[in-house]
Amino acid sequence: MVKIRKASLFLFLCLSGVLILIPFFKVSKNQFKKAELSAELRKKFKKQLKPLPDPPFQEVLGYKVTKAEANLGRLLFNDPVLSRNNDVSCATCHLTNHGFADGNRLNFGALGAGGPTGKNVGKKWGTGRLSINRFCSDDGAGFYCDDPMFRNTLSTINVIYRAHPQTDSGLLWDGRFGRLDFQVLLPIHTREEMCGVNPIPAKNNPFRKGGPLFDKPVIIKHSHLYNPTSGKQIFTFNSPPQTISSVESFRPNKSITYPARNECVAIAVAKVRKIPYYQKKFKKIYNSKVTDILIGKALATFVSTHIANKSPYDLFVAGYDTLSIKQLKGLAIFMTPVGQTITIGKKQWKGKGAGCAYCHSPPFFGGSQFYTLGIKGDDRSSLSKPGVIFENGGFPINVQTTHGVLPSCHISRVSVSATSASPDIGRAIATSDVKDCFKFRTPVLRNVIETYPYFHHGTETGLNIFPDHTHHSLTNKKFKALSLYALKRAIEYHLRGPIDIAKVNSLQPTQVFFDSFFQIDPLVSPLLMQFGPPDSAQHYPLMLDKHSLNSLVDFVAFGLYDKTAVRKGYLNNRLSHPMRVPSGFLPTITRDHGTQMELPPNGKFSISKK
Repeated sequence: MVKIRKASLFLFLCLSGVLILIPFFKVSKNQFKKAELSAELRKKFKKQLKPLPDPPFQEVLGYKVTKAEANLGRLLFNDPVLSRNNDVSCATCHLTNHGFADGNRLNFGALGAGGPTGKNVGKKWGTGRLSINRFCSDDGAGFYCDDPMFRNTLSTINVIYRAHPQTDSGLLWDGRFGRLDFQVLLPIHTREEMCGVNPIPAKNNPFRKGGPLFDKPVIIKHSHLYNPTSGKQIFTFNSPPQTISSVESFRPNKSITYPARNECVAIAVAKVRKIPYYQKKFKKIYNSKVTDILIGKALATFVSTHIANKSPYDLFVAGYDTLSIKQLKGLAIFMTPVGQTITIGKKQWKGKGAGCAYCHSPPFFGGSQFYTLGIKGDDRSSLSKPGVIFENGGFPINVQTTHGVLPSCHISRVSVSATSASPDIGRAIATSDVKDCFKFRTPVLRNVIETYPYFHHGTETGLNIFPDHTHHSLTNKKFKALSLYALKRAIEYHLRGPIDIAKVNSLQPTQVFFDSFFQIDPLVSPLLMQFGPPDSAQHYPLMLDKHSLNSLVDFVAFGLYDKTAVRKGYLNNRLSHPMRVPSGFLPTITRDHGTQMELPPNGKFSISKK
């Protein structure tokens, strides 16, 4: 009996061991399949799969970046003191929990309200309080903002790779302003961003000559031409240096003063100069007093360290099997030319190529090309209205480039509607070339899951996934699901290609074509659209089965996603929003209490702890 029990116990232990090993065997088998498929795809796409190079700091910025300079830039980036009304910072539009974008279709800058503060913004994507409910507000004295910003906010992640200082093109949706140290100061110049639309108060003007800020003149080198008597803007940058001794409430011609571009920059410099902490840091790092050029340099250094290079794709290229089988299939679809058949995994899986790499080629995955996709704009944007744009100053354009003036881009009753709406002409603003009408930058897909909503005016919001929600009640979990759903719809739009709604409707009158994506702009001719190589139109609409589509979406959303890119910079510097900034203001994307002309909360400019 004892022997039988011992034998039974031995048999039981053996069976238990086998049962324990079964799950490990399955995992090992799956891992083996993934390793085989990874090796196959590395070999198949060997020429295209390149690692992301080191950031070209010296080439783009012209100097060696330092951690101390990046840390100074981080404080300035988050300090509302750079805005004329002390109510927004660079972080208003570039938040860590939105992938250094902002989650709004068109954001509101100066005089806007809503969104997180430095205390509740969250340190990674989709955490903390979100910024998708930002709205137009006032300055506390009866003046309201009138326009949102012009286009959807582009992320600062990997911006160093698309800056082109020689051509001075490469950063915005239309490709203008390739000098990073120049671009980071433009929002301070611009009324819809940080300059503000409210007039200088006639009573207790803090910017008056001999007042709390302008006890000494400020020389502006990052200058812009304007008429000092009338305040009228002239669309020319890089003009001779200008000396600003004050910003008075009335112009010499007795008109009310709405600050000009240089005046807003001078106000920012004057305020930063009054803060002891910044005084010491600029002296230590640059051996200089605070200037507009050095503020730009510190900001550019900080922004240049926003690098995404540790995604599953990057590790896959380095030889690690970090992409899931689903993402590997998505990679194959992404890399294979549009419409071409794919067979992988020892002919176990067959699919169709989407040709994404033609425009979003590795290792950058976009950013350098411009195409017309015929996507509608947001009518709230000043760029969606015909006529000469911004006669009162604002968005900088070439003098000869106007919006809606024939024959530049628009044709009456064809691209300009009866309601006076018209498509944003895009790249043509920068080049004045009719060939660039309605073209926009190919956005970078790295960390694209974080940069909801999508397209140049943020029109792909996917909001119908949660029809019962309001922005105020959207949870972080739902927001992440919303981002993925909107990204999937944006990808589906690309797969559908250049469809002429009118033509389809005329050929199939009993089955009227319906734009289920709500993204096509009927005022943009399909003849101008390009979704891939010139000979690829025959493959659209590209029909992918459900599994293939989900695999492609999974690769784009998470295979190219570096979770650390919003937390730690390339120099091992902190990227998170500080709890405090040296001005004494709350680091915020919403305004502080009180009027918007106030000095810091304690009435003085004094050093504060980080």
